[in-house]
Amino acid sequence: MMRRHALRVARGAAAGALATLLTACGGGLESVPLPSPGASGPTYRLTAVFSNALNLPAKAKVRLFGADVGEVSAIRAKRFNAYVVMELKSDVALREGTTVELRSATPLGDVFVQIRPSTNRQARVLHDGDEIPLGATAAAPTVEELLNSLALLVNGGAIRALTTNINGAGRAVGGRGQKLAALITETTTFLSRMTARTQQLDATLRSTARMAADLAAHQETLNAALSSGAPALAAIADNATRIADVTTTVARITRQLSRFPSLQGTDARSTTADLNRLSAVFNDISVDPNLSLNAFNQLLTILIKSTNSTSAHALLEVSQLALVPLPDKNYPGDIGFHGPDGTDWHAMIGGLRYEWNMLLGRIYGADRP
Repeated sequence: MMRRHALRVARGAAAGALATLLTACGGGLESVPLPSPGASGPTYRLTAVFSNALNLPAKAKVRLFGADVGEVSAIRAKRFNAYVVMELKSDVALREGTTVELRSATPLGDVFVQIRPSTNRQARVLHDGDEIPLGATAAAPTVEELLNSLALLVNGGAIRALTTNINGAGRAVGGRGQKLAALITETTTFLSRMTARTQQLDATLRSTARMAADLAAHQETLNAALSSGAPALAAIADNATRIADVTTTVARITRQLSRFPSLQGTDARSTTADLNRLSAVFNDISVDPNLSLNAFNQLLTILIKSTNSTSAHALLEVSQLALVPLPDKNYPGDIGFHGPDGTDWHAMIGGLRYEWNMLLGRIYGADRP
């Protein structure tokens, strides 16, 4: 009996607790307090002026570099602008020049206030009650504007134009994809080499810059030099015809001199070639370690012996002596040779005249007047 009585008491207590819980929940979920995203601790108040603050909810977060530093406490309209009052943590120091934007983490997410602090360390620090002007704020695009932009992208022909361009590029390539790939490969190689030689290119550009700076620094000197050279250039310009005539005359003389065998030479012989060979021989003689002057000394002794008095003497041995028109036992004589007569004078004068004409022809050319 005692056990049954204890069980009845326990059941009654559980029923009372359940009735109490149901009574407490009778107010609905709206009566349950939610956590506030606001800043905790001491705060100060700033007001930002926006052209519009659409979709900015109450108690919206205020973020600085991604961290929550406050919340929006009030939004009011004034002079066709939205004045957003923000409660910021007192340890967040902002300076004049700070900008404020309305941003959203996702295209359809809640809008929050993004603060970009000023980088001017000399600017005044903002205090409680200060206002950020309209020129330093930017409003976030609305959902309607975002959807309109997407609709314009899809239906406005941008995707169709992109497809047309891609198809046109494919038709332009038209079976030459390998060549296009080779061109892309060569371009990549060229860019890689340029990147590898960045230091050289930089050094070249720096040298060019230094040269340009030096020229700019000596601009007055260059101007003075050009001014000084102006009279000489004017004199050359005034006598350009005479200079051209002199150049033509020198060229003609050079052509005439080139016709002389002593200068130009022939296919087999040339004065310059002979001088080169003699120079080579003399060079070989001067550098020959086995050079001996005994033979030259012996020849020099004979030469001195031959000319050591007022007269010269020599020892000759004649093995054959022949007079051209006269025969002897070893020479039959020249039947075409004869002694001097009157025809030889005419032949001599004709020969001299012929040689003279040949000389004039080499000097003035075959077409001389």
